[in-house]
Amino acid sequence: MPRIKLFPTLAAFLATLLLLAAYSVHAATPAESGKRIYREGLLPSGEPLRGKVSNGVVLSGGAAACATCHRRSGLGGGEGRNAVRPIAGRLLFDSPQDKPAPGLFSPYVAAEDRPAYTHATLLRALREGVTPAGRTLDALMPRYALSGKEVAQLAAYLKQLSPLSVPGVTASDIHFATVVAPDVPPAQEEAMLAVLRAFFGDKNGGTRQERRRREVGRNVVGSEQMYRGYRNWQLHVWRLDGAPESWPAQLERHYRQQPVFALLSGIGAGDWQPMHEFCERNEIPCLFPNADFPPDDAEGYSSFYFSRGLALEAEVLAKHLYDEEQDGAIVQVYRDDAGGRASAQALRAAMLRNGFDTLVDHQLDGDRPVPEASWIQLINDERPNTLILWLDDADIAEFPVGLEAPPWLNGLYVSGSLVSQTGGSRLAEGWRDKIRIVYPFELKEHMAQRLLRMEAWLRVRNIAPADTRIQANAFFAATIAGDALAHMDENFSRDYFIERVEHMTEQSLFPSVYPRLSLGPGQRFASRGGYVTGYTQDSGQRIVPLSDWIVP
Repeated sequence: MPRIKLFPTLAAFLATLLLLAAYSVHAATPAESGKRIYREGLLPSGEPLRGKVSNGVVLSGGAAACATCHRRSGLGGGEGRNAVRPIAGRLLFDSPQDKPAPGLFSPYVAAEDRPAYTHATLLRALREGVTPAGRTLDALMPRYALSGKEVAQLAAYLKQLSPLSVPGVTASDIHFATVVAPDVPPAQEEAMLAVLRAFFGDKNGGTRQERRRREVGRNVVGSEQMYRGYRNWQLHVWRLDGAPESWPAQLERHYRQQPVFALLSGIGAGDWQPMHEFCERNEIPCLFPNADFPPDDAEGYSSFYFSRGLALEAEVLAKHLYDEEQDGAIVQVYRDDAGGRASAQALRAAMLRNGFDTLVDHQLDGDRPVPEASWIQLINDERPNTLILWLDDADIAEFPVGLEAPPWLNGLYVSGSLVSQTGGSRLAEGWRDKIRIVYPFELKEHMAQRLLRMEAWLRVRNIAPADTRIQANAFFAATIAGDALAHMDENFSRDYFIERVEHMTEQSLFPSVYPRLSLGPGQRFASRGGYVTGYTQDSGQRIVPLSDWIVP
C-alpha cells in the first residue's frame, strides 16, 4: 500500500527531472542568444532587434543585425568611403597596447587608440554611440535599446569570433577535402583529382620557400615581424557510396576522422543536396563543386557554385522562347531521375512566369539508349513545334538523325551541360538547321586563349588534357582558395575565408569556362546567364551564338 501512495509522487518527480533535463539541453547559452542577435537581428524574446540611425530611420530585424555591416567574421568592411570597424573578439575587448596574438588584425581598418571595451562601455557604445575613448561613433552606426543582459549575450558571441583553434588547421597544416559521389565516370574523377593534387604539390613547395623568408626576416635587426599563415596543404578525398540517403552519415564520419577547413571542388553526377546540407550544417566553406544540380537555396551561406546548373539553363531557354515569340506545341523530354525532374520543373515554372501555359512533359524510364522507333513515335504523336531534350549522350544515341526533320518542328533544344561535343555533333549531322544548344559557358573561340595558361600549367606537370570543364573548374576552385588564404594572415576564420572568396572571385584572371564570374555579399552563384547557340551551316562542327548573353 505505501508503494501505491508513493508511486504518483515518484513519477511526478521523475517527469520533472526529465523536463528540466530537456530544457537544459535545448536552452540557449548566452553565446547562442548573442549569435542570433548578431547574425539575424533577433532578440532572445523572439522580437526583432531595432536600431535607430542618426537620420531617424529605424532598422529592424535582419536590417539591424550586426553582421549586415560588420560581416559574419566581425572583421568589418567598407560602405563606400565609410569604414566599418572590426568587432571580432580580441579586436574589441583588447586595446591596441595589449598586443593581441600575432596575425590578429582587421584587413580594412587600422586599430584605433582606445582602451579595451568592457561590458559597461560596450553597453554605452550600443545605446549612445560613444566609444571607451569618448569618440562618437559614425552616423551610420545605429543606436540600440538593448538591455544589459542582451549586451552580455552579444559580447559572449563576439568573443567567439576570434577563434584560437579552427577545425582543420594546425600549427603546420591546413586540411581540405574534395567529395567524389558515386556513379562519377573514373575519367572525370581523375581529371579533377590530378589538378588538385598538382596544385597542392605546388602550394607546399612554395610554402617551404615562404617559411625560409619568414625566418630570415625575423633575424634581421629592426625588421618588422610579419607572420604569414603558411601551412602545408593536405588533401583528403572523400569517396561516397550507396544511396544518397546514406551520404550525410558518410560525410559526418569522414569529418570526424579528419576535420577539414574547407571543401574544394568535388564532383557528383546527380543531386548535390546532401553535400550542401552537410556544409551548411557544419558551417564548412564548400568551393565550386562540379554539380549540374546544385540546390537553389537562398538561405545557403557556406557553399559557392559556378551557376544554378540546369535550373539556370531552363530559365535561359524560357526567356529565349518568349523573346522569339515561339508558339505551337512545346514538348520537353526528361529522364525519370532527380536531375531530370528538377530540370523539367524549372522549365515549367520559368515558362509560366513568361506567359506559356502549354507545355507537354514526356518522362523517360527504362533502358538506355532510347530506341529510334520510340523517338519517331514521340515526334509523330506529339508533333511538337519545339522539342526540348533534358538528356545526355547515352539517351540520344539513337535519335533518328538519318531521317529528315519534320516540317512542323522549329527547333530541337538540348542542354550544353548534358550533351557533349560528340553528342551534339552527331545531332548536327542530320538536324543542323534545327538543333539549338542552351550554352551557359564561354564561347569556344573566346575560351581558347584563356585556357592557354592552364594548358601550359598542365603540360609542365605532365597532366594529360582531359575533360576541359572539370579541369578548369578544379583549377579555379583551388586558385581562389589559395588567393583568399594568402590575404588572411593568421585570421583562420571560416567566415572571413568566405568573405575573401566573395571579394576575390570577380578579380580572378581565370574565370574557368564562363565568360565572367562575380559574387557579392550573400551571393552564391557566380555565373548568371547563358547563350542559345547553333551549329554553323557549313560542314564544320563549330557552334555560334544565336542570342546575346541571356540573364533571366
